[in-house]
Order: sequence, then structure tokens, then C-alpha cells
Amino acid sequence: MKIPVETLKSAAYEILVGLGENPENARTVSEILVRADMRGISTHGTYLLNVISMRREGGQINIPTHPEVVLDKEAVALVDGKDGIGMVAANLALEIAMEKAEKYGVGMVLIRNANNVGCLGCYTQRAAENGKIAIMSSNAAPAMAPWGAAEKFLGTNPIAISIPAKTVNFTADMATSVVARGKIREALRNGKTIPDNWAMDPEGRPTTDPAKALEGSLMPIGGPKGSSLAMAVDIISGVLAGSGYGNKLKSFHVLEGPTGVGASCIVIDVSHFMDVESFKEMMENYFNMVKNLKKAEGVEEIFIPGEIEYRKEKKSLKEGVEISDKLAGSLNELLKKVGSNLRIIDEN
Repeated sequence: MKIPVETLKSAAYEILVGLGENPENARTVSEILVRADMRGISTHGTYLLNVISMRREGGQINIPTHPEVVLDKEAVALVDGKDGIGMVAANLALEIAMEKAEKYGVGMVLIRNANNVGCLGCYTQRAAENGKIAIMSSNAAPAMAPWGAAEKFLGTNPIAISIPAKTVNFTADMATSVVARGKIREALRNGKTIPDNWAMDPEGRPTTDPAKALEGSLMPIGGPKGSSLAMAVDIISGVLAGSGYGNKLKSFHVLEGPTGVGASCIVIDVSHFMDVESFKEMMENYFNMVKNLKKAEGVEEIFIPGEIEYRKEKKSLKEGVEISDKLAGSLNELLKKVGSNLRIIDEN
């Protein structure tokens, strides 16, 4: 079903405020969650409100969220998320990094004790919309075995990069595993199997069973290359930030204690190197060169990273955000729980 963008934002906002978040933070988080849904990244969208509610009831998330800047000098800073809603801390880090990039050309902000920060591309895309290049990464609870191992130690440890352009910004947002763990949870919720190159069972054998995959470990992209990248993300986002890392991290989706998740945000101000509009023109020419290359067999169009999500976002803005019946129902239940009269769908 398709829900108007503002309706979905209002629902997310009312749920968050009903759970105890302050209005400003609730507005920020609802924007990030809904934008993920608009871009087709449902595993990082309003679905996470169910998890936030679960953690709130279990006393394992601090709401309202009060992130603290614990280090601030020259081009770098460190934000402590205080185990609140991760999107609040991540949004603060992005804003600080953009300000520092405007002053120094580059700004880097690390985040510790953040919980799930959501769709990384939604942050980096915002920076690109402001004429800046942004690189963001986050570690996560153990889900993936380092190359050669059969025991999970690394998280899916996603990384995103956005680069401004004239029309469609370059935005690559990916897990360092073959697939994000949310896709496997989604398959389990919907009673579906998964491809046999996504994950291994607890014995280290490829599996198509999402339940066994969640018990076992995910496979890294590109074998040892993806494994190396996941380690780098874990070290920068976790070790360097003074947050959790490796098998010290805990899942956001299970009530087993503070997650210890860390993240990093690097922003580069293009204007310190060249005129932003000239850069965007060059990017447009670059994209045209790529899109006009000879196509592989069976390919109708060559897409720039982020272009498919851009089109989905534009369509969502016009036609409404596509969400599942199950998610709509769960959002209605959350709205009832917090005493809101708003409903995503009419239940009569």
C-alpha cells in the first residue's frame, strides 16, 4: 500500500513523542526514517520504530536522547550518543562535520554509544545536497565471519559515500556483507528463503534458511576484500571512537544490553577545491560518459549509484510511500499504544 509522505512522517513523529522523545529529536528521526522508506530501504525505515519501542519498554534505550559533544577541536569532534536513539547522534555528527568542512575543507566526527543510526545514505545524501562530499560508516553487532572463519565476529559494518552532482547525486550505500542482515530478518518475517551466497549456517556451510543464517554468519562482499573493509570500519567507528567493536557489540534488535555501536562521519567541502557548480557540471559529464557506454547483454540502462533510490524517492513524494500491510498494521498498533488518534490505515 502507499501512504502519503506527510502522513507517514506525522505517524513516526507521534510515536516517537509518545515514547518520550522530545519534539525536535522526534522530527529529526521521523525525517530520516521516512526518507529511508521513500528510497526503498525499508529495513532502515519506519520499521525501526517497532524496535525502538521494544527497547524503550525493556529499559534498554535512553529516551529522550541527549547526545553530548565530548571532544571538539579544529577539524575533528567526538559525539557520545548516550545510548539514545542513534539517528539523533548521527544527525548531530553530520551537522558538526559539515560546519567544520566549511571552515577547514574537511571535517571528521566520530560517534560512540549510538545504537542503530539507520540509513547512512540518508545522511551523506544531505551533505551532497549542500555541495559536499560525505563518507559515513557504522559498525554493528557480530553477524559476519572474517574471511576464512566460520564464527561471526564482524558486523555488516555499512559504509556510504555521496558526491554532489547537477541532478542525481552519486550515493553508494552498502553493507560490507553480501547483504544487509535486515534483508535476512525480512525474509524470515515473510517466510521466504534466501540465496545460498548470502550466509552460512553455524557450521560454516552455505544456507538458504534465514533462521539458520541468523544463527550463523553472513558472507563478506568480495571475499577477503569485504572482510578487510569491514574490519577497517569496525576499527575507525568502534576502536578509534572509544565505542564497542568486534564481538563486544550487541544487537539492537534483541534485548541483551547496550549495543555499544559506533560510527564515523567525514565531510569534504568541494568549494575548498573548486567552484561547486563547475564540479557538478564535471560530474554530469562523467555520468553521461558512464551511461553512454556499451551496455552488457540484457541491460537496458546503466544506473549511477543512488539513481534508482533517487527515482523511488521522487515517486514516493508524488504517489506516496510504499509499505507492507504488516508494517502499516504495526505502526497503527504503536499509535494506539502511545495514545495517538492518528492511523496509517483505516481499520474499519
